[in-house]
Amino acid sequence: MRYVLAIAALVISGVLLLLGIGQRTFLAGPSEISFPVETNSEAGYALVDGSELAKVPGQANVVVRGGQAFVATGQTRDVEGWLEPYLHAELTVDKKQQRLLSALIAPAVLEAPEAGGEAEEPEPVDPQGSDLWLEERSVDDDRRGADASTLRVPVALDAGQSVLIASNGEDPVPADVSLVWAQDRNTPWVGPLLVGGALFALLGGVLYLLAVDHNRRGLGPRRGRRGPLQGIRNAFGKSSRGTAAPVDGRDGGDGGSAPADATRPEGGTAPMRSERRARVRRGFAIPALGLVAVVGLTGCSPSYWPQLGSDTKQEEPVSPTPSSAAPVPVTDGQLSRIVERVSAVANEADDALSVDLLRDRFTGDALTQRTANYTIRAGMPDYSVVPPRITDEELDYELVQSTESWPRTLFVTVASSRDSGKADDAESGDKETPAASPSLALVLTQETPQQNYQVSRVIALRGGISMPQAAPAEEGTALLANDIESLVLPPGEVGAQFAAVLQGGPDVPEAEAFDIAEDTLLQNYGKTLAEQAQAQSDAKGQTMAYSVAARQGDEDPVALSTGVGGALVATTVIEEQIVDAAGGRYKPQANGAVTALSGMSGEQERLVQEVAHQLLFFVPSKTDGSKIQLLGVTSELVGVRN
Repeated sequence: MRYVLAIAALVISGVLLLLGIGQRTFLAGPSEISFPVETNSEAGYALVDGSELAKVPGQANVVVRGGQAFVATGQTRDVEGWLEPYLHAELTVDKKQQRLLSALIAPAVLEAPEAGGEAEEPEPVDPQGSDLWLEERSVDDDRRGADASTLRVPVALDAGQSVLIASNGEDPVPADVSLVWAQDRNTPWVGPLLVGGALFALLGGVLYLLAVDHNRRGLGPRRGRRGPLQGIRNAFGKSSRGTAAPVDGRDGGDGGSAPADATRPEGGTAPMRSERRARVRRGFAIPALGLVAVVGLTGCSPSYWPQLGSDTKQEEPVSPTPSSAAPVPVTDGQLSRIVERVSAVANEADDALSVDLLRDRFTGDALTQRTANYTIRAGMPDYSVVPPRITDEELDYELVQSTESWPRTLFVTVASSRDSGKADDAESGDKETPAASPSLALVLTQETPQQNYQVSRVIALRGGISMPQAAPAEEGTALLANDIESLVLPPGEVGAQFAAVLQGGPDVPEAEAFDIAEDTLLQNYGKTLAEQAQAQSDAKGQTMAYSVAARQGDEDPVALSTGVGGALVATTVIEEQIVDAAGGRYKPQANGAVTALSGMSGEQERLVQEVAHQLLFFVPSKTDGSKIQLLGVTSELVGVRN
């Protein structure tokens, strides 16, 4: 029975060890599951919905081989909106056949520009650098592998996100595309199985020794059988008490053999007992060393052991409460990246005075302002009006329009700098402290999915003001219609009403809606400036006539709800500063910035300088009872005519 128990323990040990080793070897599944696809089409783009990646367990990776390989992730609505005008492939996962299926999606039908005309499919564009992507990777960004034309992108998509696969927009999608799911090789029962197998092996060995000991105790003299494993020790001792060595050349016959003790030197018993003990210790040491080795090997990796300390209880996902509000189209990461790109383009263009560089990220009144400034500074290097440099340092006030469609509007505040950023400025030795630079408010618009956000207005915020309370950017806000009646003035009329105040002064009826007690713009421009110039001209005995006319600019105002009953309204007012000779012998002179901008010089019969004021107002609701506040303004000479 003792031998049966020993053998059973050893068999269990073998099974446990086999299972433990097998989990890491022949029983382990594949490290990756790969589904290839052969696109073999002229489509320039391919789409993989995030729900397709969830059909196979494991970490999903998109693997594309090709010299122009590009992979981007984004919100599904954004990726589909970007792809809508173009022929593209839609990839789906076929688990049964373990491959990807490709279906061509025709471009959306566009309306003809004129009756009877044919709509033209837009030219494919390079998707790299789009503001829509949450993340993007191209082969040029991933040259670490041995194959420089292989792009492997791990993707962990949230609900409602998708993957775009493309080349450079001109060539078709690379033919060799696959989805690869890296499998979890975590085997938490390897450690317990190997340790359990080692313990059963040790138990089997002990049981076997006990069985042998029991049999050995039945052999030999019964006197002196004391102590553990005496039978085993007797067996080892018997082999050491063999025939004594002959003494003086005799062979130990009858009466001629010396007693066993005669062959031992005095005190020789101790060495023989020590040798027997050492043999017994070595017998026990072998299983012990095996156990230590197994435990040591299984303890090398935490993936071999169950994570008992972790909370395995999983909470059931809570279904989001349906909301009628449109989603916020950009994340914090996207917003920061947009500001960084705008800042980089603006600074490069400011240094080079290049309008061509500026057009990539500027439009509308913001482009007009800087274009005029560049023109003047190119012909008049000492021109004192230099736009503050737009930095990528975001301030803590942002409004993001909630929408699923286009156009999309952002309102962002950033810090500015007076430093030109040129190396020669650092070498000039000018140690004067730079003038304080204002915070800037940027209004950005994305007209279509294929275009990036462009700055339509850059407004310097007034010092000492407090921006109105607004909802967090991640909650989004609404873009208000210009004819909404719930505000003190409809947004579309704010610029026109303020233009009347600028032209007619603070006593006109339109001034009642504005808080103009400390309005420095009215003190330095408009009717005040014309009256001061006229007084100086009259004091000199000149006959020139000075006047001013103001109107709202051609660009539509932008009104964003602050969420507290009011709105931020960004608009532009064009002020025309008119100087007329009035038939007298004194005539206005075209020189300096006027000459640099218009090319005119010398005496003119009439001179009209156009100054664009980009304005930011806070317009409260009618029920608030307060007046419209001017929060910021940027003024620039943008045109000259006779």
